[in-house]
Amino acid sequence: MLGNEMEESRSGIIRISDVSYDVLRAFINYLYTAEACLDEQMAYDLLILAEKYEHNAKHLLESALSLIIDNMDKLTKREEYTELVEKDPRLVVDIYEAYLP
Repeated sequence: MLGNEMEESRSGIIRISDVSYDVLRAFINYLYTAEACLDEQMAYDLLILAEKYEHNAKHLLESALSLIIDNMDKLTKREEYTELVEKDPRLVVDIYEAYLP
């Protein structure tokens, strides 16, 4: 983005308008510290942002899985979980593999 003749390269400013300030701040904090304090929505938003900007989300994914595992009893009762089972069963298997000792 900054290495070619795009506006960002000329101005030195990158505008990111499709995420909230809190999510962007947590994302940048994570880039510098490799630490993330996440709630469910923040984890979801950060994974989308990491995917968009092609960052390795290994540690972020681990934090998200930890949050999911800690709240597994509540999450499996939600309608979104049922939808996830139908849309991406492989992800559900990954979650259960992380959940089971």
